Amino acid sequence: MRKLFMNLLLVILFCFVANLCASSSLAQGEEGKPRLYFVQEFAVKPYKVADFETNMKETASIYSEHNLPYSYYVINMNDYHYAALFPIKNYGDVDDMYMAVFEIFDKVGKEKIQEMHKRHGDTIEHQKSYFIRFSPELSYTSENPRFEPEEANFVYIPHLYVKPGKESEFEEICKEWVALDTSVNRADSYELFVGDIGTEMPFYFWVARAKSAADFYKQQEVYGSKGGEKIMDLWNRTMALCRKYDEKSGMYRPDLSYTPKEK
Repeated sequence: MRKLFMNLLLVILFCFVANLCASSSLAQGEEGKPRLYFVQEFAVKPYKVADFETNMKETASIYSEHNLPYSYYVINMNDYHYAALFPIKNYGDVDDMYMAVFEIFDKVGKEKIQEMHKRHGDTIEHQKSYFIRFSPELSYTSENPRFEPEEANFVYIPHLYVKPGKESEFEEICKEWVALDTSVNRADSYELFVGDIGTEMPFYFWVARAKSAADFYKQQEVYGSKGGEKIMDLWNRTMALCRKYDEKSGMYRPDLSYTPKEK
């Protein structure tokens, strides 16, 4: 039975991310904010998106009914990938999360879980799990944000795969980005996450939010007019340290996410 539970765990632990995912934002760097996240990412068959989301909503309903004491925040990307970030205290916290899920499985019943597992498997091409870390010192928080977090569900997530051995140099440039953004009073905040176990390290990604894609790119024009040549210089130096760069965008999905009831 335990082996079955392990195989079926991904049915319930649906799916990135940062914030990308706290209910207010992926992370803002406040005192006590989670820094480690367990991520589950699913490549969904394009013609099965509706079925996949139905399964996720059913899962959230089961969690709500049994009050699973772990949150997850779902993002669907523009390439039919869905990801969920589970804020955790440490690596061992994942074991405790598994145990909590096993208890729910016992209550739901083997047949129901098997049926959900089959439906879930029919909707995806593949799936993977990994860890990421939020880096508040390399992130930027605007003093005058343009919107409330709940108004901005569009997420822009550039992935930067850094050349091995260049991590320190890359992180120093990230600090220069923060300094530049502070000097021009950039309107929109962003978070930086560092790839951990299970990622193609060295790996970093930024998470920026906006009301829509159009809103985001319009604000980029405003930012470009303020930063001028400094932006291009920093960008060229950043790219010189990367072996691969990939831009992603998507939507934070509170309707597919889960937060336990307060005790």
